[in-house]
Amino acid sequence: MASSDGLAALKIDRSRRRRRVSPWVWIALLGIPALAVLAPRAMQNLGVAEVAVVPAVRVSAATGEAIDGNPDLTAAGYVVADRQSVLAAKFTGRLLRLNVAEAQSVKKGDLVAELDHNELDATIAQAEAKAAQAAADVERLASLVLQAEAELAAARIPVATLDAENEQYKILLADARRRLDRDEKLSERNAIGFSEVDDRRTEVLSTEAKIAWTQHRKLEAEQRIRVAETQVAAARAAVAAAEAGRQSAAASVKVLETQREESFIRAPFDGVVTEKAAEVGEIIAPISIGGSMARGSIVTIADWDSLQAEVDVAEAQLGRVKPGQRAAITVDAIPDRIFPGKVRRILPRADRSKATVKVRVDYLARDEEAILPEMGVRVRFLADDAPPGMESGAVRDKIVVPKEAVQSGGRGDYVWVVSDDVARRQVVAVGANSGARIEITSGLNVGDKVVVRGAQRLNGDNTAVRLTE
Repeated sequence: MASSDGLAALKIDRSRRRRRVSPWVWIALLGIPALAVLAPRAMQNLGVAEVAVVPAVRVSAATGEAIDGNPDLTAAGYVVADRQSVLAAKFTGRLLRLNVAEAQSVKKGDLVAELDHNELDATIAQAEAKAAQAAADVERLASLVLQAEAELAAARIPVATLDAENEQYKILLADARRRLDRDEKLSERNAIGFSEVDDRRTEVLSTEAKIAWTQHRKLEAEQRIRVAETQVAAARAAVAAAEAGRQSAAASVKVLETQREESFIRAPFDGVVTEKAAEVGEIIAPISIGGSMARGSIVTIADWDSLQAEVDVAEAQLGRVKPGQRAAITVDAIPDRIFPGKVRRILPRADRSKATVKVRVDYLARDEEAILPEMGVRVRFLADDAPPGMESGAVRDKIVVPKEAVQSGGRGDYVWVVSDDVARRQVVAVGANSGARIEITSGLNVGDKVVVRGAQRLNGDNTAVRLTE
């Protein structure tokens, strides 16, 4: 009986009914997450202003009509020098002096740097000594020529005298023969004695002997002349050889002096030093060899008057660019200034990796101090009908907004600019009215979304907003 009572105690009592959960409880439990999500939004919407916005638009200075974006072609690039020189040495040497530094202006011909030329100076001194010796040899041999020429002139004098004597003797001989012939005829008629005829024959023979002796002396004088002429020719040849030696020595000196002059590195044109690549004491070589510690250049000089804007123009837009075209240049470092320019040239090569062509644009006016090589620039290529002054910024496209977008306050005129559902107070400068629109001269960019309805609900400097149509 005890065991049966225990089993009875283990039986489940089904006499009590299970309590049912109310449906409203389930609804409440399911609604809690939804409330957690929707409640903050609902509370946020209670403090968010609904506003209507429109973008600021650009009005063309040429046509006065609103335009979408920028109708003119714009390209980016860098400031470059059309004339730039990297100064280096023609031969390897040690940098002895460096007379310039970066940003220093130089004039054409100014001594920029100097290489060590002590060994070359010694070689030049030796060559100059040889040249001086050669010049002395020329002078000595020239005096020998003068002496030989004097001897030649002296040798020619007797010949003239002997020629005169010979002519005189020939006259006397002719006269003696005439008288001999006459006396022989008289002797045949016994008009004179034979002794007189013999005297005439002796006179003829004596004159003939004198003529023969004169001829002999003339031959000896002519021989002396030939010897003197040979001496003069030899002396002149020696002078010519010595002169050639002197000229060769002088040429060697000139070559060495030219090489020494190449030790002095001078500015090839007026410009500004943009880079210094070497210091005093370093070895300068025509070509920098890796691992040799030799410098391949000394300084870089740019002609400041040749600074240009070099920009990349897309191949598809190249037809909109032509030499002589007006352009407006903006330097990234001076964004509030516009410099007038003119297209100088279109470089005859394309970059196939970027599908662009480089275009060079001259500055017609620029700030000498502010614009530097390698600065970033943007060039706006103006259409032919663009009004004068756009290239210098004197005439610009206008930025306009509806009049109701401009508010006035203690800090001046302002607009509300909306970005990422936040309205930001932006102080602006306004210009002339144009119907329902007003010009914004500063403080706003094209495309900025400005509040035109609901601005009265905004306060502070930043306010959360919700956009409406």
